[in-house]
Amino acid sequence: MDHIVEHRTVLPLYLRFASTNQIDATLNAAAQNSSGRLKFQLGLLTSRFRANHPLKACPYCMAEDMQAHSTPYWHREHQLPGVWVCLRHGSKLETSNLKATGVSRFHWVLPSPSQFTDGAEPTAIADSAVRLARMVVDLVGRSDVRLSTPMLGAVFRTVLAERGFLTGPKQRLKHAVAGDAYAAFVAPLLNLEQMGGLPSSADEACAEIARQIAPERCGIHPLRRLTLAAWLFDDLDQLLACVAHATAPKALESTEDATESPNPVDPRHAHFFKLLDTGLSTSAASREAGIDTKTGMAWAASAGLATPRRPKTLKGDHRALLIKLLRQGVSKADAATYSKVSIQTVTTLLRTEVGLHAAWRLAAFESALLRHRRTWQRFITKNPLSGVKAARMAEPASYAWLYRNDRDWLNQRIGEIAKAIRHPQPRVDWDTRDRELADMVRETALRLIDVERVRRIKLHQLYQRIPELKAKLSRLDRLPLTRTAIFDVVGHRDNL
Repeated sequence: MDHIVEHRTVLPLYLRFASTNQIDATLNAAAQNSSGRLKFQLGLLTSRFRANHPLKACPYCMAEDMQAHSTPYWHREHQLPGVWVCLRHGSKLETSNLKATGVSRFHWVLPSPSQFTDGAEPTAIADSAVRLARMVVDLVGRSDVRLSTPMLGAVFRTVLAERGFLTGPKQRLKHAVAGDAYAAFVAPLLNLEQMGGLPSSADEACAEIARQIAPERCGIHPLRRLTLAAWLFDDLDQLLACVAHATAPKALESTEDATESPNPVDPRHAHFFKLLDTGLSTSAASREAGIDTKTGMAWAASAGLATPRRPKTLKGDHRALLIKLLRQGVSKADAATYSKVSIQTVTTLLRTEVGLHAAWRLAAFESALLRHRRTWQRFITKNPLSGVKAARMAEPASYAWLYRNDRDWLNQRIGEIAKAIRHPQPRVDWDTRDRELADMVRETALRLIDVERVRRIKLHQLYQRIPELKAKLSRLDRLPLTRTAIFDVVGHRDNL
């Protein structure tokens, strides 16, 4: 499974920014074919870059593949998010019209010219698109590299300062200069599919830079990171050289949790860990570094270091029970109520217990996944012929959650609903329909003769004026009165 993921999928792009625990969880989700859980873990559902990955191909590569192998094939390099340029031929990649709309979604397909309906005239490839594509491809090819959020933030801040985009003793961002420069670099990328999540104005570009260099506690999509890196660096090697020069060796440790790591730019952080290395306790090192003891414990936990405790509130079995509840995904409020402690105590425990926060978030997601699946399935079971619209109106919260987080499963259930409704039990009153259609045929025939002065009525003249009649011509065996009326009016029994 590891070899398949590394060499045959687009997952390595996301895993280059993940910790060891996140990589293990992602591989497990991939092995279990749980796409909703996997998309949640990778942060794709709220990234604004969309969670689908369209099939792409280079027309020149397809021609070469045809000559060399008698058939074109999908190049993994072309499928990577952010890659819209064939680095070999310098041509824009074309998007296949298969799978994107659900057609042939579960089929095995190979690229062919008929799948690509772009038809647009070739345009010049922007330098920013080439640099981003090269950055993505080179990073995926380096299985030994791990890039954490705080580490990149520190490197970006250093390079921005060197280029004069930061000012003052506190090294604040020059909004106008930096925003205009980055917006100009990103502008050509906005025309590419799936890249609409990038900043589209100088103000948005400045805010994007500020977010990436500020103390960060939540994940950032790899394409945001790599787009900024493509602007600041010529290539991946230059980025990695700056990383090696500007950060501590431990910044590349894959065990560091990118979503909970402290800010390495803060000089107190490095001083704090140096004090710990001398053998001082966490509380003593925190005092010497000038930070709160709880902050020191959180920093140590984010680095995978467990610290001795002298709890005042949570002791022994009481603390073990609270940890067990949180590992089960119980909300902070419910865990606090059940354990008779404050929410702040629960939050502190999540921050200072190694690995607890990540386990709590994953368990909470799986619990919500199971709950919303059961709610949706319960309604469908009780109302098998109600239809999707009625189910959405009855369970709007579950539908919205599943649509965002578990769309594959939801689409499969919706497909089952459609099949159930497609063949309902026969409830048509054929006798009433027969009488009504027969009367309509005779009335229409009289109108054609009296009003329109038609001398010889033809069958198509009838169903032009009675649209529902044409659909019933194949069921005239169920409509004897209608059949007789048509015979009387048209007079061509052999044609019916």
